[in-house]
Amino acid sequence: MSDSCADGQTSDQAAYLAGLRKEFPEFGIVADFRRPIWMAVWGDRLLLKASDGLTLRERLVEVSRAL
Repeated sequence: MSDSCADGQTSDQAAYLAGLRKEFPEFGIVADFRRPIWMAVWGDRLLLKASDGLTLRERLVEVSRAL
């Protein structure tokens, strides 16, 4: 994989992360693109983990309906 491809993927993931933060402002959302791990926290009551942004979004949607 070339560096430009990796940079493009990282850029896409960063854009997706920014979108999640905008869509779910009540959650703290972080991601480590190299591992990969995506996490969302809601105060000290809830921690969600996923291996990709799409899975994390699905979990956030489910949890948000229950809050």
